Amino acid sequence: MKKILFIIMLISQPVLSDELQIKNIVEGDGVEIINHSKIQVHYIGKLQDGTKFDSSYDRGQPLSFQIGLRQVIEGWENGLMGMKVGGKRTLIIPPKLGYGERGAGDLIPPNATLIFDIEIVDVKPPGYKLVLSEEIQSLQANDFMFIDIRTKKERDNTGIIPGSLEITAFDIYGNFVPEFMKTITSTVDINDNIVFISNSGDIASILANGFVEQLGAKNMYALQGGIQQLLKEDYKLKKN
Repeated sequence: MKKILFIIMLISQPVLSDELQIKNIVEGDGVEIINHSKIQVHYIGKLQDGTKFDSSYDRGQPLSFQIGLRQVIEGWENGLMGMKVGGKRTLIIPPKLGYGERGAGDLIPPNATLIFDIEIVDVKPPGYKLVLSEEIQSLQANDFMFIDIRTKKERDNTGIIPGSLEITAFDIYGNFVPEFMKTITSTVDINDNIVFISNSGDIASILANGFVEQLGAKNMYALQGGIQQLLKEDYKLKKN
């Protein structure tokens, strides 16, 4: 159960990046950062008055973390997406996307606007892959398991991808369903080719990443854009 705890923690509404200012210095031409990429960055952090409070260059060691897991402040989570290896960007981060009213120790005062000069050193794609709508039928023909993790109410409302399994991961209140892990492990082998399906795709991606990072699954996928993308494309869904 401990291995699944972080999945529960990460299912939340995305944070809007209002007032985050992004200034591109160098575009970069390497691998692009997407959700759950593992990245290495060099950076200099300054206050608005120019006071430097942190620098990976001074330590001689880039910072490593996985984007999308809230391992860094929200301004970074939002501001680094789309950058590429070799890219340089300045982020001006308002307090609500930084350390807010509490600040951070003696270095960052409460309600501080932060300025970060960031250089992308390395990017490794996440361990799961995204599936596009046009790939569904061919993947099903090759024994990929499509698992719809939405609630029964959501599935009844929109219909499901024909041939997909229905195993609810979160209830109508967003709470993790305790029986989910037992049900899925008794239904499929986690080393099978598994495609998770959620409403908009975000939760499916988080769950797929959790299976890779915490359970060592090798063949995890998430349907890009989820059921909502299929509805936009008039994909033929099956209603019970």
